[in-house]
Amino acid sequence: MLLFNFLSCYEIAFCQKKISGLVLDVYHQPVDGASISIKNSNAGTISEANGRFSIVAKTGDVLFVSCVGMIKREVKVSNEAQIIVVLSFAINNMEEVMVVGYGTSKRKDITGAITRVTPKEFNRGIITNPIQQLQGKVAGLVITQPGGDPNGEFTIRLRGATSLEGQAPLLVIDGVTIDDFNNALSTLNPSDVESYDILKDASAAAIYGARGANGVILITTKKGRAGKLLVDYNGFVGIEKISNSYDVLSADEWRNATASMNAGSLDAGGNTDWQKEISQTGISQSHSIGFGGGTDQLNIRGSIGYIKQEGVIMNTGKEVITGRLTAIQKTLKNKLEVTYGIYTAVTNRDFLPDQTSSSQSRLGTSNSFIFTLWSLPVWPVYKPDGSYYQPPTNAINPLYNFKEVYSKRREDFFQGSGKVDYELFKGLKLGMLGAITRTNSINDWFFPTPPGTNNLAEASKTNDNKQIFSGDIHGHYKKSWGKHGLDITGVYEYNKLLNDGFGVTARGFVVPGLLNNNLGAATNVRTNDIFSYKNEIKLISFLGRAVYNYNDRYILTANFRRDGSSKFGPNNRWGNFPSVAFAWRLSDEKFLEDVEWLDNLKLRISYGLTGNQENLPPNKYQFLYSSSGPYLYNGQVFQGYAVTQENNPDLKWEVRNSFNVGIDFSVLNDRVNGTIDFFNDHTNDMLFLYDIPQPPFLTNKVYANAASAVNTGVEISLAGSVIKNKNFMWEVQANTGTLKNRVTKLLGQYKGVDLLLNDPSYGIAFGGGFGFAPVTRLEIGYPAGVFWLPQHAGLDANGRELYNNYDADGKFIGISTSFTDQDKVYIDPTPDFTWGLTNNFSFKNFDLCFFLRGVQGQKIFANALLNLGSAKNLPGFNITKTAQTNGFADLPLASTYWLMDGSFARMENITLGCNLSGWEGITNMRLYITATNLFVITGYPGIDPEIKTEGRQRYIDISYYPKTRGITFGVTMEL
Repeated sequence: MLLFNFLSCYEIAFCQKKISGLVLDVYHQPVDGASISIKNSNAGTISEANGRFSIVAKTGDVLFVSCVGMIKREVKVSNEAQIIVVLSFAINNMEEVMVVGYGTSKRKDITGAITRVTPKEFNRGIITNPIQQLQGKVAGLVITQPGGDPNGEFTIRLRGATSLEGQAPLLVIDGVTIDDFNNALSTLNPSDVESYDILKDASAAAIYGARGANGVILITTKKGRAGKLLVDYNGFVGIEKISNSYDVLSADEWRNATASMNAGSLDAGGNTDWQKEISQTGISQSHSIGFGGGTDQLNIRGSIGYIKQEGVIMNTGKEVITGRLTAIQKTLKNKLEVTYGIYTAVTNRDFLPDQTSSSQSRLGTSNSFIFTLWSLPVWPVYKPDGSYYQPPTNAINPLYNFKEVYSKRREDFFQGSGKVDYELFKGLKLGMLGAITRTNSINDWFFPTPPGTNNLAEASKTNDNKQIFSGDIHGHYKKSWGKHGLDITGVYEYNKLLNDGFGVTARGFVVPGLLNNNLGAATNVRTNDIFSYKNEIKLISFLGRAVYNYNDRYILTANFRRDGSSKFGPNNRWGNFPSVAFAWRLSDEKFLEDVEWLDNLKLRISYGLTGNQENLPPNKYQFLYSSSGPYLYNGQVFQGYAVTQENNPDLKWEVRNSFNVGIDFSVLNDRVNGTIDFFNDHTNDMLFLYDIPQPPFLTNKVYANAASAVNTGVEISLAGSVIKNKNFMWEVQANTGTLKNRVTKLLGQYKGVDLLLNDPSYGIAFGGGFGFAPVTRLEIGYPAGVFWLPQHAGLDANGRELYNNYDADGKFIGISTSFTDQDKVYIDPTPDFTWGLTNNFSFKNFDLCFFLRGVQGQKIFANALLNLGSAKNLPGFNITKTAQTNGFADLPLASTYWLMDGSFARMENITLGCNLSGWEGITNMRLYITATNLFVITGYPGIDPEIKTEGRQRYIDISYYPKTRGITFGVTMEL
């Protein structure tokens, strides 16, 4: 027995060893706080922030590895020097904490329609704007960027536009509301983002009241964690090319097509592909270094980022330098928590020749591209002496336009914030938040005199400043007793926005090398070329939220917010916006307790009101006077002034009435989960600039509340683990959404007089045989911007276009070569549905992800193809090859012939990654390669079917910055 005991002790003492390990998620990111224990033993440990752990065990022992929100795994100890454990995410993590606005809540307690997106779901590739990480990932959130301009702003709509002009959701970064959506996003480094929470329905968004009428996107940035200092690096290099070009005539094809047209005077002997001449290979790079760590009392995280993206069109691109520092300090026995944040960014932009701001890329056109497409391929780029060739027409050499025009912008962004929270007693916290945001933009533009012309060189310089002061006083009380729980939040909020700026334009410069740096040397300055402005906006709010929870089964949420805005007249400055929501966890009821395959089933229902004032410019409720030009009196010239804006003291809030019903479910031991939401939103008192009779009024325009609209739709999100075992995992995520919008009312009254809409035109097309013509309009019963076009019925024997004709009752009466307004038909361009599909695979240290997204049923007016689509344009303009065979004898008119199906399916990105370990001094390293916009399946004959989908020029494809196709090589590592 003594010998046996000695041998047993020997085996225990000498066969056990210290095992080192690394816990990663399926995206090979370290898992902090994972629990590691030995089966049939009390020994255990916890993984550190870098995912590392060590434990004493012997070969053959079985380790249990688990973490909240992830699927537990068993791993047998072998003779390997290090154990790498990859944990899959539990698809239905009911304990996950989500940001809900002025607080957080567990997923299981959510009563509104809220979607969270975390790094494991982010898009990959050439990501230079955080919003690209979300594109196609959330049902009901439509994100588009017409073309591939690095400076192009994104159009973001959550459950459709809730006003006639359209408006992006409210953006909140780390609890601070952001006024300038696109500018803030373009200066936020994507590597700093921890997660997104999207508040969709009124119950979720009502806590932000007037600013949440269009939905809310909450961004949480990365914070430091207690533990040793960790340094991380994220970087990539990307290469982009134009993905598609217009198929216009080459030089030989143009000569053959114009052989009988006596066009020799236009032929300069060139052989030029102008689209190729103005393009280049775009090289992008991104580098971000972050560091974080601390103690239980103080943790800090800082980061420095650098992004440079060259456009695929020469002299376009951007460069962004960012810095962020966040600190969280706890003291007084953890009762007092102080959070500090500083964020700064400097952005340098190179714009297209005819653009001076990023918002212009959303207008749907650039004259520079149109002129390039029209330019003849028989024109050379340069003369024999090396100077630019000047076309014999009034056109400008496209390469000269893109290469010599100077259009740049510098943006300086700063934001500082501080938050203090103190726990008076258990369950009650009071606190304050304050933030200041400042943006300064300087725009420089210089257009030199084109060679061979008498045009004056033109230059401008503008300066825009924006300051935002925001703060709140908030209180939070939470208590539970027995089966009851109560969570109350109250906030007073103050926001003040100051905007001011100035600018000068001048002409006639003798020394073009000075660009716009000496505007005083101009020989031609006009009165209207000098401007300045200044305005102020205030928004004050009182809000409260109460959440009652009974037995974690029945949850009731009530919100109330009172907002006051200086944009409105004194009669209606304040608005009240309540909401209520109820959630019922049916899976906890006794009548479902025997359904073994059902893990969770929750029913949600909500109704609420939110206000909107974002689209209304300041001071529109007042009488405004401005200069009306000079006049002569007694032999002297005086400046005249006149009323330029009628007052409207009754201006009031747009009000969105939102109803939502949703179901959350998970089945088969959390292998499959999903969410289904139905919404019905009515927006009343919509703001718009209306016509009024003059006289009796002093002007003919006024802003007023009169219109109404309805948005309805269904959103479905599904996720599932198809395969999950020790070495291989396959997860699928899919989402789809539908949206139907229609205007239910357009007109009302102003001071007892009927408002007018003399011209209901909305979107404009140009070119062909019509110059400029409205192709969309406002009409009751249809969405804002419904197409209104004559119906194409073919061509007659002489190549003239035929149209369907109708009588006053809409009855078909025949076909002719002419049409009237009576013959035009309404066609809704909005998609039947949008969708996204993600597949994630992992095998040992390798992972593969591909993401597809698409749009089904949208209609596009192909204005660019119309302008290039007639042989009648020869010989002075270039045309597409199909224009030679489409049969049009005359310049085409705007008709349904050019209204085309814009459905598409896009392979957005494919990423292959590999996790490496065991490197000296490197905790974890991952290499990856991503291909973006690999292919597009579509029947649309334009260069790309993803175009502007909001505002007046929605679904009109005039000429966009071309889309790109790229490949990215990247690395992430932790030290």
